Amino acid sequence: MATSINDIDMAATVWMIASTALVFLMIPGLGYFYGGMVRSKNALSLVFLCLMALAVVTLQWVLWGYSLALSETATNPFIGNLKHWLFLDVEYTPHPNAPTVPGVVYAVYQCMFAALTPGLAIGGAAERIRILPTIFYIFIWSTLVYDPIAYWVWAPSGWLYKMGVLDFAGGCAVETASGFAALAFYFVLGKRKGFGEEKWQPHNYLNIILGCSFLYIGWFGFNAGAASLASGRAGIAFMTTSLAAAAAGMTWVGLAYRVEHKFSSFHFCSGAVAGMVCVTPAASFVSTWASLPMGVIAGVCCFYMVEANLRLGIDDCIDVFAVHGIGGILGVFLTGIFANKHVIGLDGSESDGGLINGNARMLYVQLAALAASAAWSFVVSFVLLKAMNYIPMFRLRVDPDAEEHGVDFAELGEAGYSFINDVLKMHMPHSRRSDSSSFHESASIQHPHKDMPMVKEAPSGTISAASGRPQPSSDTKSP
Repeated sequence: MATSINDIDMAATVWMIASTALVFLMIPGLGYFYGGMVRSKNALSLVFLCLMALAVVTLQWVLWGYSLALSETATNPFIGNLKHWLFLDVEYTPHPNAPTVPGVVYAVYQCMFAALTPGLAIGGAAERIRILPTIFYIFIWSTLVYDPIAYWVWAPSGWLYKMGVLDFAGGCAVETASGFAALAFYFVLGKRKGFGEEKWQPHNYLNIILGCSFLYIGWFGFNAGAASLASGRAGIAFMTTSLAAAAAGMTWVGLAYRVEHKFSSFHFCSGAVAGMVCVTPAASFVSTWASLPMGVIAGVCCFYMVEANLRLGIDDCIDVFAVHGIGGILGVFLTGIFANKHVIGLDGSESDGGLINGNARMLYVQLAALAASAAWSFVVSFVLLKAMNYIPMFRLRVDPDAEEHGVDFAELGEAGYSFINDVLKMHMPHSRRSDSSSFHESASIQHPHKDMPMVKEAPSGTISAASGRPQPSSDTKSP
């Protein structure tokens, strides 16, 4: 579709810039969300890696990522060209996917999607991954996995795009790809030391809530901004995102309450994220009411996927596969059922809709997109991780001592909570300071200028690091 600078709408441009800022908030939000779930000795490294993903992918996106993923002049059905490498000719002329905003605005908006995706996948390797190899992994993975899948789905010449796949804001390229990449991390790196033998719990529920809040807010830009118009379809995407999050969050809390007889902020956050993941590919393709059953289905399926991982002994540390992988699969498939041609046509787009409009073919197209995205992400991620492990410099897993002491100190030489030591000294009686070493250890107090300390986490007795629910151990039977 030909585009012209005469089609640029200032309201749409301002909305996409604002949406870009909202999606940016999701990246540090993801770091806090992940950091709160793990043990305190590993929290800082996850926040750091999420921010590094933003920096690395921004460079990759400008260098060649945008051109490979979204070039409007490429004719290859599988990957773009290098017409826009170094952002050449990415200026004012709109992209066909966003004909009412300047091309550079659309490119920066899409950069936030590309930066968030490897950050999601890294959660599958939490508490046992080295920093330097991960930086290289992010760059290579974005080029080999994210860019091709994004091209298939969103580029005008992409083979899934030409098939008519419906993926509004990243069910394939973001959610499914990151979930299956996280699963590849598990198969290559293995379980965390002590998994199934020790009992862990999230170390900071407030950080989980803070991170979830940033994700919640940012997701409105993630989904509603993808409409590229300050219009009714953006409003529908906004509402479907909110309703799916509410439905999934309440469903997850209810399912957990049946087992634990307690309400949990962590369960609500996990459910809300699952709901937003599920509705992402459908956000502005479905009627508002459809996001309610989508949220409930996501809450139930993702909750029981977490339970299944625990029973099977799969160390899906931060539930990336259970929430993003399974949630993405559900979302893309359910879009094929609930997509409404009348909603899609609000901005003049043409579509036969999904199964509710009698278009059963859409289910086959959606399943093809899911199979291709999941298989490509898992296989390429697995091969890449295996290859890197054969190179000593790029070996991904930290050594056992570093894992025991904590990735934060071993890889960064820093700790997220070193200020606690000074606070304790100020408030503890002088006579007790000499006897406080064990308390220091349990509080995970570290100092980067001292020898590497042993950081011990107080056992919870009931809750796993990832799910907030019982984790199998040698002395505890699974419910």
